[in-house]
Amino acid sequence: MEPTPRRTAARPAGGVLGKREQTKAANRDEIRAAAVDAFTELGFGATTVRDIVRRTSLASGTFYNYYADKDAILLELFAEHVGEADRRMAEARAVATTPREAVELGAAAYFRLLMERADLLAMFRRNAGTLRAYAAGDLVAHIVESLREDLDRLLADAGSPDLDTELLAAGVIGAGMDIVMRFAERGGDDPEPAIAVIRALLVDGILGGRPTG
Repeated sequence: MEPTPRRTAARPAGGVLGKREQTKAANRDEIRAAAVDAFTELGFGATTVRDIVRRTSLASGTFYNYYADKDAILLELFAEHVGEADRRMAEARAVATTPREAVELGAAAYFRLLMERADLLAMFRRNAGTLRAYAAGDLVAHIVESLREDLDRLLADAGSPDLDTELLAAGVIGAGMDIVMRFAERGGDDPEPAIAVIRALLVDGILGGRPTG
């Protein structure tokens, strides 16, 4: 399933939203916030569209002007989170000089993002099982490809370009996502133990024995 980009109101030439566009943007934000609250309190599976609408000031029919169902909201929220995670991890890896450093810096950047969004972290904790299915799909494909490109560059620079970087990137992201979901399920507030596991398992375990720094 491909990520669903967040639909935003079109801005006029001056960059200022008109009253109608402001209302639509406010309604969408209100629905999204209500959905996060409902998914966190009730769990995604038990939440109905009515549960979401009840947490807003909107009429029940207004919901369907913005979303087809609750799945569309969760997909949009997760796709946005994955997109922001991809951007931040890529920026962090840009200063890395070795594959090991790239993996560690990327992991630390992701956990910083996660800790900034207490609302999403709480929702992830309540719905980790559901989100595992999203994490296993096409939503994270770009993250894997982005890491692969960095690993290609850094392994070549280190004179060790013989690893299958596509499989390596998929393994790093796959294992990392599983650690993140378990971290969320356990209700952790300190990401350092999770980062230490990623460091030991992926950085030292996979890359530690290679002459890559």
